[in-house]
Amino acid sequence: MKMTKVGLLFPGQGSQYVGMAKTLTERHAAARRTFEEAGDCLGWDVLRLCLEGDIAALTATANAQPAILTHSVAAYRAWTELYGERPAVGGGHSLGEFSALACSGVLSFADAVRLVRHRGELMQAAAGAADGGMAAISGIDDDRLERLLEEIRSEGAVLVVAGVNSAHQRVVSGHRTALERLARRIEGLPAKYTPLNVGAAFHSPFMADAAAQFRIRLEDCVYGAPSWPVLSNVTGTPHAAEGGEASLIERLTLQMTRPVQWAACMETMRAYGVERTVELGPGSVLTRLWQSIRPDGDSEYSDDPRLLAKSDAAGIPRTAQTSRGDAGLANFLPRCLGIAVATRNNRADAEAYRTGVLEPYRAVERLVAANRENGEPPSEDQLRQGWDMLLSVFETKGTEASERRMRLTTLIKDTGTDNLFSVPKPNEGGFAS
Repeated sequence: MKMTKVGLLFPGQGSQYVGMAKTLTERHAAARRTFEEAGDCLGWDVLRLCLEGDIAALTATANAQPAILTHSVAAYRAWTELYGERPAVGGGHSLGEFSALACSGVLSFADAVRLVRHRGELMQAAAGAADGGMAAISGIDDDRLERLLEEIRSEGAVLVVAGVNSAHQRVVSGHRTALERLARRIEGLPAKYTPLNVGAAFHSPFMADAAAQFRIRLEDCVYGAPSWPVLSNVTGTPHAAEGGEASLIERLTLQMTRPVQWAACMETMRAYGVERTVELGPGSVLTRLWQSIRPDGDSEYSDDPRLLAKSDAAGIPRTAQTSRGDAGLANFLPRCLGIAVATRNNRADAEAYRTGVLEPYRAVERLVAANRENGEPPSEDQLRQGWDMLLSVFETKGTEASERRMRLTTLIKDTGTDNLFSVPKPNEGGFAS
């Protein structure tokens, strides 16, 4: 059975809005726990800012970045818990690259949310040194745009291309006065000028000092192997395993001052054979950009309540929607994967995490992929491997007994596997009392 290859898209700063994540957190406990985890890491209520904060506070770079990343990770956990699908590749726009790295397992969520908070603080401080901004430009060819930018730079201003979003759209970054001059100079041309909802001139020389300081924090992080490829904004290609941590740190540092090569990222997704994209996080800007590149492609986004709506079939992957009895078994292993991803990690032992979470998780991932490829239902032994993986994940992550019982009870009920499994009592092992 041919599988549809899925590419995940993670939005960047500018996609925030007051009220974001409301439906997501109302419907999905995993999403609520993700926001609680972010609040524990940062010491303030991230969800309350998203739902009730004023737009000025939410748009502040130091707040917007952790809020958007948390929303994206929460949506990813809910999506994985429902569908259990493994993407072919993932990419995020600027800040969204960190969301992708967190969801793929390269960064722990705790490290990622703290990193982008620090990144936002550094960028916000850099913004105070100059009155900068950004704008999207479309309908003008590169040569003419570069001539206009050069003219304005010759007047003593900073104004550079900060992003290549599609074949027809560029993002420029620099002094606000320079942006105003550019807006006036393209009046009358068949071009469109759209100011962006950001607080500074990102991806420009203004961020050089911030990038140097951010590199120090990057060097203190622990990095894991990705469970799926993540694209670099700097190169438009996947972060290479052979480059190791040094290559990853270098690219994430350069990302702050270099243009976002989003069009190149999308071409790489096409090269991977991606037929369907899912945008996880606030808004649908990246979905529209993908549709401009591949109008015949299938696209979904988590802000559409239909994608993550709970229904009898919501947890059944598209490839396993057969009879209800068969669907329960076909959905069992993907649900195990989704629960593993959505369960909060309460411990910080990297080696235990590798052996108790990553290795059994990836073994079950391989089973799911093989069963889908062959169009075969899982065997009883494979179902038990998924069950044992979950028990290992709970133990390694230090999951409370009440949460373990709730998750396992729901899994058994939703998949009709009560003839195979029963929730262990505390004295039977698998639960901490």
